[in-house]
Amino acid sequence: MATNIFSIGQSALQAAMAAQATTSHNISNATTPGYNRQEVVQSSAGGINYGYGFVGQGTQVTEIKRVYNDFLTKQALASQTSASSLDAYYSEISQINNMVADTKAGLSPSLQDFFAAIQNLASNPNTQASRQSVLSQASSLVARVTSINDQLSASSASVNSQITSTVTTINSYAQQIAQLNKAIVSAIGTGGGQQPNDLLDQRDQLVAELNKYVKITTVPQDTGAVSVFIGTGQSLVTGENVTQLAVTNSPTDVSRLQIGQVTTGGTTSTIPDSFFYDGGSLGGLLKYRSETLDPTQNALGRIAIALGTAFNQQQQLGLDQNGNPGTNMFNVSSPNLIGYPTNTGTTDLKATITDPSALSTSDYTLTYDGTNYTFTRLSDNTKTVKAAGDFPVTLDGVTYSNGAAAPGPYAPAIPSGNIYKIQPTANGAAGFSLALNNTQLLATAAPISTSINATNNVNASTAATNTGNALISSTSLDPTKFQQGSSVSFSASLSTPTPPATPVTQLSAAWSGASPVPDVVYSYPDGTGGTATGGAPFAYQSGMTITSGGVSFTLTGTPSTSGTGDQFNFAPVAANKGTATISTGSVTPAYLTTTTPLTKPTTLEYDATATPPNFSISPAVPAGGGTITHKDGTTTTIGAGVTVLPYTAGDTYEISGVSFQISGQPSDGDQFTISANTNAASDNRNMLAMGNLQTAKTINGTNFQGSYSQLVATIGNKTNEINVTNTAEKARLTAIQTQQQSESGVNQDEELAQMIRNQQQYQAAAKIIQAASDMINVLLTLGG
Repeated sequence: MATNIFSIGQSALQAAMAAQATTSHNISNATTPGYNRQEVVQSSAGGINYGYGFVGQGTQVTEIKRVYNDFLTKQALASQTSASSLDAYYSEISQINNMVADTKAGLSPSLQDFFAAIQNLASNPNTQASRQSVLSQASSLVARVTSINDQLSASSASVNSQITSTVTTINSYAQQIAQLNKAIVSAIGTGGGQQPNDLLDQRDQLVAELNKYVKITTVPQDTGAVSVFIGTGQSLVTGENVTQLAVTNSPTDVSRLQIGQVTTGGTTSTIPDSFFYDGGSLGGLLKYRSETLDPTQNALGRIAIALGTAFNQQQQLGLDQNGNPGTNMFNVSSPNLIGYPTNTGTTDLKATITDPSALSTSDYTLTYDGTNYTFTRLSDNTKTVKAAGDFPVTLDGVTYSNGAAAPGPYAPAIPSGNIYKIQPTANGAAGFSLALNNTQLLATAAPISTSINATNNVNASTAATNTGNALISSTSLDPTKFQQGSSVSFSASLSTPTPPATPVTQLSAAWSGASPVPDVVYSYPDGTGGTATGGAPFAYQSGMTITSGGVSFTLTGTPSTSGTGDQFNFAPVAANKGTATISTGSVTPAYLTTTTPLTKPTTLEYDATATPPNFSISPAVPAGGGTITHKDGTTTTIGAGVTVLPYTAGDTYEISGVSFQISGQPSDGDQFTISANTNAASDNRNMLAMGNLQTAKTINGTNFQGSYSQLVATIGNKTNEINVTNTAEKARLTAIQTQQQSESGVNQDEELAQMIRNQQQYQAAAKIIQAASDMINVLLTLGG
């Protein structure tokens, strides 16, 4: 029995020693990252039946248990990977947000300064200083766009660099986890199935660190190893085996890095970026690049393309200081067309921006299956399917064709199965530059001029065949007696009197367009005179005054009567008598393609006697016709070749790209003229049109400033969203970690109390052994 007590005491002593060692181990690892508190699990050693009952045999240590909560660990991993993703996203987007919203470094100040210079030039079109200011501010605007784009490119390069370093770190952690898997499996095998707690903690800590870079899923194996999967299920670690990640260039953009896995054959299989979006700093970087960086670069490019195109078009619609048609103010980029490496053959596909106002900020892909062409907008995966007969196809402001001239066909030749990536605006900011460097080339003037008959003019002239020396003077026009549109010619001839009278020089009037034919009233220098009815001749005297149909003039000198006789012509134009006015006029893009512009000149004459009253137009409306837009918004089509235009006050006419408006009430015979502009140096109308571009809806229903403000607001809102979400996620993570530590962490006070209990247990076990020893000694003494 004494030996039994001795064994019991010895088991108690061993249990106390194990407990004390475990407690000491906990205390020494209290600050070790990933360490989980351990505790000794004891059980009774059972008893021996002596007939009168079972006598206990002491205690035994069954295991050293790791205090570990799998549920909390998984929650912490999920929260940690989300927080790491948000951290990486916020770190990048906050820099972009600070840049675009900066009141000094953003695009808004440059836009305002540029348009202020435009408005100043519109007020002073003939001032070289104002012209130079426009070019200087345009150059500053280009520099600001370039600067912002450079910073976006730098952000893209930073993402590439971080992707490379992150992939290296992930591979390193994967190797370490695989090595620990091997060590753990070996330890379990040699330890009789007991868990190597410290190795498990080390592996869990490596898994937690890896989880910060990429979202992981772990699957425990029966052997004690764990398999680690990343993304949407890509294997990273299986037992002792590691599938290495690799960084590779994008097949459609060599400046863009993607992640792939190295296959057993040594090749790299690319993993879509979206597979990593669910968590980890790598997912945050990739998500930032696709959700914010790419759209921001495209949005900036769209602004540059829309602004450059709008000003180029307006430049072309004007005249420069030398009276020549305007040339481009800015250089504007074209869409990127990138073929996938797997493509075969070649294509004649052409992509041209035809409507910058309809551009999106997305990239696109185009595939061809041998029958159908499928366009996919990558931002929302919207698909548009077209057949060959549908080309040219215009989608979101970009027209696709093979570039053939009319009448086509326009469908591009694409080998079946080929894929092309189309980036309409990605290079918009990088390709934006100033094309003008000469102030004289700024097209401030409109190419047309409009006028009304504001003054009376007899438009007197002599025939080129005249040989006499008679001169016209003292001309005047009485609009109350003149019939608008009529003209008169006075011809000199010799009379044929009955002899013995001597032939005398005489004049006769020939009216055109006047009904009835006006009489001629004449007076001689001596005060005498008379009246000639219709075209009847009357005697001529030098210095005589002649009046007919509202035209009055004095003729002096000697006209020749030889041949058909000298002629004195009058094509009067009376000043408009009505209240109608004509706008200064402008031109539309159609003006650039018309072969018959209204600059010949063209005259509109009001006919109040018609039913209803209208304008006669001379020459007739050119080929292509035109449109009348009424004040109520309705329109009337003008056919080619017509000579009569209906009129309602406030109507706007657009013919061959020339637009003008007539308002008010004209009187019968009132005339309005459209002709080529001959005063380009002082004209500001085209520059006023450029100034109007500041508020024009040039980009998806908003102006340049509005589009940039939308970009700033979008980035700002996203930045705030990421920041708020990140703050909440970190608070959640802290709460989980606190709960986890309260259960699995080392509490020094608790361990100190446990140490004291262990000491007491040890001392009590020693007493048991001492008592057993004393009993044996007694027995030996009795036996001796």
